[in-house]
Amino acid sequence: MKTAWMLLLVGPLALQGTPRDEYKTRLTALNKSTAAKHYAIGEYLSGATMYQWAREQYYKAIEFDPDHEGARKKLGFKKNDDGMWESDPAAKQEFGNKKKGEDLEKVRKQYVDRQDSAGKDLSRQWSDLAQFCRKNMLTAEGNAAFLKALEYDPANGTARKELGYEKDAKGVWMAKTERELRKEMKEGIARQSNGAPAAVTSDVETAMGIKTKKRESEHYIVESPHMNDAQLGLILQHGEHAYAMFHKLFGQTDLFRGGKYTLVVLKDKAQHDKYVDAFYKSAEAPRLKLLHDLRACGAFPRSEIYQETEPDALMHDLIIHMSVQSLLRLWVGEDYCWVLEGMAMHFTKLMKDSCMIHCIDLAGTSPKNKGKNYTDPNDWPVVCRVWVREGRDPDLTTILKRTNFGEFDGPDAVKSWSLVEFLLSQHRDKFVALLQMFKDGKDVEAALKETWGWTINDLDYRWKQYVKVAY
Repeated sequence: MKTAWMLLLVGPLALQGTPRDEYKTRLTALNKSTAAKHYAIGEYLSGATMYQWAREQYYKAIEFDPDHEGARKKLGFKKNDDGMWESDPAAKQEFGNKKKGEDLEKVRKQYVDRQDSAGKDLSRQWSDLAQFCRKNMLTAEGNAAFLKALEYDPANGTARKELGYEKDAKGVWMAKTERELRKEMKEGIARQSNGAPAAVTSDVETAMGIKTKKRESEHYIVESPHMNDAQLGLILQHGEHAYAMFHKLFGQTDLFRGGKYTLVVLKDKAQHDKYVDAFYKSAEAPRLKLLHDLRACGAFPRSEIYQETEPDALMHDLIIHMSVQSLLRLWVGEDYCWVLEGMAMHFTKLMKDSCMIHCIDLAGTSPKNKGKNYTDPNDWPVVCRVWVREGRDPDLTTILKRTNFGEFDGPDAVKSWSLVEFLLSQHRDKFVALLQMFKDGKDVEAALKETWGWTINDLDYRWKQYVKVAY
């Protein structure tokens, strides 16, 4: 009887399965629920003749539920005799977005409202699954579910706390590691080497017939005809710190490849003109004029700036800005202006709370900017928040595909900065993977798809969600 009684107890327990079995059952159900939400949004968009956006949602649906019949058919698939989905050449499909102007913006607003509503519901469901995983010691699965919850609703406080985020004094959620990193970026400058005097004669001295004081550190050389050792040393500390933090953030090792970045700080415009004439003799007339008009010129392995009445802080900004852009160029190439400028602005803002050097028109002097000045980094979060609230932010597709700084303006640069901050603070590992794909020659759309499964539209929506929470 005792044996029979024990069997009666064990039998029902065995039928319940393990926590991992229960997790798989719940995950399957949630994937289908998530797919259904995306499909419903796709149907709304298709009915509004926004077929490109609708297709993005249908593809999202089959990512979560590969056998979703409605989404498969809308994307031009049919089942073959083996029950497998295959392309159907006879399927009628619609492409592109048909709405324009005010009609497009009306649909966009309704689209965002539907995404917000579905996102909050899905975030709660993914968070519930994560809590189940945590209770049953399924740590990796729980973390993945919490991350999915944050993708759908960045304001999900439960997911933030469970993943180690904390609110700062301004109410912004930030991971402890990110908070510590930002503190290190701001406070670590003074701990860097200020270099040592260098006695060699430079080609700048030879070409210009002047005498400069020179100082060098492990990765930098600074020379100037008018600055003293203390001033040069402080520039070196800013450069070395930018170099160190960049390599730490992105897991790189000596992108300068044993070389040193030289910064030449000249005294005035007359010396700058002499420098340009000496080192850009073969430049065509339009470029030569532009170089004369600029305050600074060059890139790794040497840049030049003239000081005149500007404070030393301008030189500090320059060495940070140019270092970051040079390191990115050496790593991922020249073609991603939004990353190059956005990253440089991100570093100077975090390290110095400033943006005194920029490669595009932040100061509002171009007709396109209509007089709006974007040079104060303290304004950028407010600018982004107003843009998102009023639906006036620059078009992301245009920004991501630009390869020439001449096409950028202040609003483009500020949105680029915010994109970099969002991706670095919220998705650092995947952002590093994205940049590596850029190095391998993949375009933005392909890299986004492979890294996150996102379209450009997905990235734009998630950036807007971040702005609402962070700013």
